[in-house]
Amino acid sequence: MSKNEKSDVKFSEKISLKIRKTIIVSKLFTCLIVLLLICAFIGLNVWVQSLDLPQIDVTANKIYTLSDGSKEALKDINQDIKIYIFGIDENNSVVGLIKQYCSVNDKITYEMLSKESNLAKVQEFELEDGYSIIVIESGESKKIIDASTEFQTFDYTTYEQVDITEQTLTNSILSLVNENKPKVYFTEGHSEFGSDELGVLMTYLNNEAIETSNIDLATTGAVPEDCDVLAIMSPSSDFFENEVQAVVDYINRGGNLFITRDVLSQDAQLLNFAQILAYYGVNVENGYILERDSKVAQSNYPFIFKPQISETNSITSEIYSDSYMLLAYAEKINFASSEELENLKVTYEPLLETSDTALFVTDFASDAETAASTAQSGKFTIAADITKTISETSQTDENGEEKNNSIKSQLVLCANGRFMTDYIISEISNQYPISYVGSNKDFGINAISVLAKKENGLKIRKDMAGTSYVFSASAKQNTVVLGIIFSVPVLIIIAGIIVGKHRKKRK
Repeated sequence: MSKNEKSDVKFSEKISLKIRKTIIVSKLFTCLIVLLLICAFIGLNVWVQSLDLPQIDVTANKIYTLSDGSKEALKDINQDIKIYIFGIDENNSVVGLIKQYCSVNDKITYEMLSKESNLAKVQEFELEDGYSIIVIESGESKKIIDASTEFQTFDYTTYEQVDITEQTLTNSILSLVNENKPKVYFTEGHSEFGSDELGVLMTYLNNEAIETSNIDLATTGAVPEDCDVLAIMSPSSDFFENEVQAVVDYINRGGNLFITRDVLSQDAQLLNFAQILAYYGVNVENGYILERDSKVAQSNYPFIFKPQISETNSITSEIYSDSYMLLAYAEKINFASSEELENLKVTYEPLLETSDTALFVTDFASDAETAASTAQSGKFTIAADITKTISETSQTDENGEEKNNSIKSQLVLCANGRFMTDYIISEISNQYPISYVGSNKDFGINAISVLAKKENGLKIRKDMAGTSYVFSASAKQNTVVLGIIFSVPVLIIIAGIIVGKHRKKRK
């Protein structure tokens, strides 16, 4: 080794020794390094928090992300909406959701309310410490929400808590700006599906700011004037003649209907009910569909299947693109001839259909194999959007232009209603009602929304039960995470010191 090489080695060793003595070995510099790391960590967190970055929603159903339906419904509000938040920490997910409302429409603002910041408002709303309250105010109108109770509901069909924060907030805002809510009347008295079987559907309708009521037409003798949609959900006994007349009178004034039918006993005949459907040139044939297409039929259960969904109708377009439906024991709709429909001034669009190879069984008495051998084969319509023109008139306006005015009645008819109920079908799920499957409930909600002229509610709604989980660190978990962040660098430095001393002794 040359003299220069020895000099270089000694020089590098001197530098290495100098570094170990002055930085690694020295306790003062070690403490300074740890202190700098801690300061950097704290500073980085303070800076990130000052940016007010949006929360990352990791829930399966995006329950902390404002849905497109809410954005669409709120974007055109042109009156000031003030949301006061009392007794809720600003880091709470509810506040994060409210901030998203404010970003959608600058007419919506919020304020974290306390006795120190706005005593006058606290006293006006009669708020006390310990409350968790949100007050939505517009002009002289206000809506008070108890955040401890009104953002959660309990689903007695699944025995789970259901998060309805967004629905509650959105519809509370809409209730202040919309004077008239659509009203849906559900008929009763014919063993139809009622509130006991349609709890999920009715809950979601109410969350969409649609009012629901029951009506016994045999008693009232007429459909109320404030009825936006008359719903007849799978009756199993016939209507009286005066009830049929009440429905026909409602149709003739341009009333809209949502009607479902399910399989009846083979000898059952609903002749009066059939008159209502005949007014639109349709009938529902008693029987049930078996799907032979293995791609859509439930394995080993051909009576349970995914229907083909219309991609063009506003009721089903989003379901077609983003989801699916599952039906069980569906019937089929028969339409009058083209000439008869034209005379009735009726047009229709299929919403749900079978594959081209489906079977329709009408023989209930024989065994499955015999019944299938005598069944009809082909493509069947299960649900349809039907429009009947009641009258047409033309008028000349003040500019001399002729304008056509018409009264129309719209019917959404579905030859299956069970898929929207709270019933649990064991072949599908032992825990969840069939209405929770895919977008089953959304079909009913969308149909009623369209019929009630409330299309800003159309969307695939969040399924809150069973999957509404989000990671939220507890105080103990937070301590563990911070301990790891701070302790690991310190342990590495201590290890470096020990190794350095050990090497020095060996020399």
